[in-house]
Amino acid sequence: MSSLLFHSALAALAGPLAAAGVAKLCTPPARLAWPFHSPLLRAPHGPRLAGAAEAAAGICLVLLPGRAAAALALIAYGALTAAAHAMRGRRCACFGAARLAAVGRLHVGANAMGAAVAALLLLPDVPSRPEVRGPLAVVATGLVAATVLVTDRRRAAREAIAVPCTSQVDGVHLYVSENCPACRALRQLLAAMEPARQAAVRVTVVERGSDLPPHLADMSVPCATAVDGQGTPVCEPTSGIGSVKALIDTITVGRADVTRAG
Repeated sequence: MSSLLFHSALAALAGPLAAAGVAKLCTPPARLAWPFHSPLLRAPHGPRLAGAAEAAAGICLVLLPGRAAAALALIAYGALTAAAHAMRGRRCACFGAARLAAVGRLHVGANAMGAAVAALLLLPDVPSRPEVRGPLAVVATGLVAATVLVTDRRRAAREAIAVPCTSQVDGVHLYVSENCPACRALRQLLAAMEPARQAAVRVTVVERGSDLPPHLADMSVPCATAVDGQGTPVCEPTSGIGSVKALIDTITVGRADVTRAG
């Protein structure tokens, strides 16, 4: 393996670690969909600890000698592979508050591939070249951050496009999770609505993204489906706090119900 290829591979492994670490450190913990609740890893110190560890690992991959850097990369990506496997179907603040898909086979496979590359890098003994790895790692970090940003904006744009529901909406089936800041904000808005409208909203708390109904599997929580008086879905399902709130506002509430609520 050539020296340049070796350093390029280590820099490519450093990029995602640095981008994920900085994103966690720069995002207020209250905005993170943080899935860990153990005393050591729960928010707010859990995201800071994880972010600091990832950022430090990214820096060390640039500075350490060849095999030491490769060994660290193998440990880091091995741990991320195990974590991704344990969190399949759940939303995770991998890159801060970015609206990314639930953890799935792609996340597990990408981290496992990183671990496999790191294992291959253990074979050659290449001296440290920070002046080579450093700029390459900066480029890799920028590419990862740009990809995450573009993905986040595209998902946000899809969630913001709400097709008006012209059918009569008698109820809404709402899906939320406990580790979702937007879900908590939406439930606070729901608590301030009139009782008749609240009664027309059926809230389901899901632990994993895979617990969502098949027609909502590609959406992020909070997401919702409008139904008629017989419980039959009407219109298109929607996700995102703004779109779901607008859907709940279309629920048909009788005048007598509004009078009692007042």
